[in-house]
Amino acid sequence: MRKQPEVTEQTKANLRTAFWNLYKEKPIEKITIKEITDAAGYNRGTFYLYYKDVYDLFTRIEEELLEAIRQLIHDTLPQKEGLDFAGHMGLIVELTQRYSAYMSVLLSDRGDPSFGTRLKEMIWPLLNRYLISTKDLTEKEQSLLSEFYLSGLLAAITKWLNDPGDMTIDQFIGFVMEQVFAGMFMV
Repeated sequence: MRKQPEVTEQTKANLRTAFWNLYKEKPIEKITIKEITDAAGYNRGTFYLYYKDVYDLFTRIEEELLEAIRQLIHDTLPQKEGLDFAGHMGLIVELTQRYSAYMSVLLSDRGDPSFGTRLKEMIWPLLNRYLISTKDLTEKEQSLLSEFYLSGLLAAITKWLNDPGDMTIDQFIGFVMEQVFAGMFMV
């Protein structure tokens, strides 16, 4: 009985991994429960103990990922006044790298567009607190600036995750700061 929670978590992890390996290769609507359970080494009944269908499994993966990111942002959101643009960008890049197996797919053209939107909504407080709220902008202007910054940043991060080459996180952040934001902000 003591091992049951551990076994349950391992079974769910195996099903998620099997699903994700399939999802990286083909659209969700073409993935069957049989494919998932065969890849994970379980029967269909085991799948239904934890998930209603393939979409339920996908939604739970997204929700777990977003909750982990939300918690990390909450725990590390700076309490001091002032802008540390490189530090804030570093937090976002580290988040995406930590969950790169999922993020590189979810933020790509094959991913779920609503995931990117929800991720931007979570990152927004960092941007608003230190960059946008310090300017005299209308709500519409704030929204446009936010979309510009967050979309560009997430697109660059996605490209880097899919092909990092020899560029470390620090090099990536330094490159973006130097090329895009040089002279715009005090870092």
